Amino acid sequence: MNDFDGIEEPVRVAPVGKKRKPSKDCHEREKVKRRRHSGGGKMPAVICSHKKNSSVCQAERLTERDLQINFESFYNYNTKVKQDQALLHLITVRKVQRRRKKVEEVDRQKKREVTNEYHLLSEHHPTKIPVCKATFCGVLGISKDRVTRVAKYYAVNATARPEQRGGARKVDEFEAKKQLVKEHIETFTCRASHYGRRGAPGRKYLPSDLSVKKMHKLFDQQNHDLVSYSLYYSVFRHSFNLAFGHPATDACSSCAKFHFRVKDPSLGEDEKRRETAMYILHRRRARVFYDMLGKVEHDAVTVCFDMMQNLVLPRTPIGQAYYSRQLYMYVFGVVLHHGKGSRQATDDVHLYTWMEHENTKGSNMTASALDHCLRHELKDALHSAQKLRLFSDSCFGQNKNMNILSMLFAFLKTEVPQITAEYAFPIRGHSFLPVDRVFGRIEQQVRKQETTLLPEEYHNIMRNHGRLHIYGQHWQAFDFKKETQCFVKAQKSFKLSEARMLQFLNDKVGFKAVYNSDYCYHSVLKRGKTWPSFRPSLLPRKSTVKDAKKRDVLRLLSEIGASDHVQAFYDDALSQVAGEGCDSDE
Repeated sequence: MNDFDGIEEPVRVAPVGKKRKPSKDCHEREKVKRRRHSGGGKMPAVICSHKKNSSVCQAERLTERDLQINFESFYNYNTKVKQDQALLHLITVRKVQRRRKKVEEVDRQKKREVTNEYHLLSEHHPTKIPVCKATFCGVLGISKDRVTRVAKYYAVNATARPEQRGGARKVDEFEAKKQLVKEHIETFTCRASHYGRRGAPGRKYLPSDLSVKKMHKLFDQQNHDLVSYSLYYSVFRHSFNLAFGHPATDACSSCAKFHFRVKDPSLGEDEKRRETAMYILHRRRARVFYDMLGKVEHDAVTVCFDMMQNLVLPRTPIGQAYYSRQLYMYVFGVVLHHGKGSRQATDDVHLYTWMEHENTKGSNMTASALDHCLRHELKDALHSAQKLRLFSDSCFGQNKNMNILSMLFAFLKTEVPQITAEYAFPIRGHSFLPVDRVFGRIEQQVRKQETTLLPEEYHNIMRNHGRLHIYGQHWQAFDFKKETQCFVKAQKSFKLSEARMLQFLNDKVGFKAVYNSDYCYHSVLKRGKTWPSFRPSLLPRKSTVKDAKKRDVLRLLSEIGASDHVQAFYDDALSQVAGEGCDSDE
C-alpha cells in the first residue's frame, strides 16, 4: 500500500545522485592520457638538416611564432581522433607516379603505394609551407609512425582513422538505454522528507512498497529493449537521489499503533482484517487534506503557513553548546501555493522573524504576521480572487485558536468582503505542508555554516529562499488576544479543537468535524459587536529570556571568544530579563 501522506511531486534527475559516480580524473592512467593529448612537456622545434631554398623543406621560412601557432592549434583538440583529423588538413596524400630501382635486390625494394607531402601554417603566408616529415613531426611533437598510419588509412578509406581502441563501441547504445531508464523512473512520484532532512540533503522518497527490482520488472514489461538489472540499478543510484519509504521522525501515532496491532501474534484473522480496514480508512481520511491542497482553482488564493523549528544563537560546534541554553530566533513562514507539483518562487514565500528577547512566541505574533502578509504582501492577488483557502497544522497555541479566527474575520470584512474563505486542518501526524519544504531548504543551508553568531547571518540565508520581514523593521505585532476577549463569546457552541474545516460566512463560522460533511454554522460575536470595529492595540515588546539562559549565553560567548561587535549585540539583547514565572508561549 502506498504510504504517502505528504505532497507528491514528479521524480526528476538530481545534480548529485544517491551515490556519486567514481571520478577518473585523478587516476594515473588518465593523467598520462591527458598529458599525451595536451602536448605537456613538449616544445615545437625544427629538427631537419635541409639546406636553404630547398624545394622539399622550406622550414627556414617559419618563425618561432609560426611554430607556436601550429603546436597550439594542433593540441587544442584534446582527443586522438580529432587530432588525426587535424593532421589530414596538413598532409597531402598522392599516389606514387613513377618508380626507380635504387636497390638491385627485389626483396629489398620499397613497395610504397602513396607518397605524402607535409605542410605547416604560417602567420604571414596565405599558403601552407612545405616541410619534411622530420620537421613536421618535430613541430607537432608526434611520432613518424603515427603520421604514417593516419596517411595510410586515409589513402585506403578516404576518411580519417576512427578510434579502434578499448574493445566494443557500445557507448551510444548504452546512452540510449540509460535515457529510456531515466524516462521510466521519472514516471513515478515521490515526496520530500518533512523532518528527517539531516544526512540526506535533497533526497526524495518513493513509496515503501516499491523497490529497484520491482521498478526494473515494470520497465521490462513496458519496453521491448532489454536492459540488465545492473544497468537499471546504476542509473537509479547515480542519476537520482531517491530512497524508499520516508524517515519515521514525527510519525503519526495512529499509524504506528495500527502497525503494531497488525503484527500482534495474539490477534485472530477477523481482528487483523478489522485493524487493516481501520488503518486504510485512517490513511484515506488523511489523504483528503492533501487532495484539497493540491487542487487550486484559477479564482482562488491558497495560503499555507506554519512555524519553523527554533533557530539558536550563538550557534557553534564546540561541546559546551550542547549543555548551554541559547537565544531563540522564531520564524513564521507563509507560502502562496499554486497547486500540486508547482515550483516555489521566491516572491511566493514570506518569512517573518523575531527574537526571543523581542517578544513571545504565541498566537498574537502569528496572527500579526499573517495579518501583515494578507493586507500588504497578498493584497493584489486577493482583490482579484473570489476565494481564500488557508492551510496550517492544528497547533492550538499558534494557529488553531480564536485569535487567528478573529483576525481573519476582521480582515475579510474590512479588506475583501467579496471573498469566501475556508480554513483546513490536517489529521495529526500527517501535516506536511509546502512551507515545510522551504524550512527544509533553509535548514540545509544553515547546517553548512559551522558557526552563526548574529541574526543577520540567518537573515542572509533566508533572503535566498523568500522575502524576509524582520519584526520592528517591516511589521509590528498587535494584541489580538485581548481584543478577541472583548468581541468573541466566552461560551461557544462548538469545540474548535475538533474542527477539520472552517468557513467564514458573514458573521458566522462554518464548522466541520469531518472533511466530507456539511458545514454547521455558529455565531461567535458578542451582541452589539461588529468585525469592522475590531482594532487590536499595539503589542508592547516583551523579553522572555530568563536569568539562567542569560548566564549560559554569556558563558558560551566567553568560551568561543566573541568579538566586541558580537558581544555588544548580546549585551543589548540580554539587558532585560524576564521573571521566573514568565513563559515564552501563551
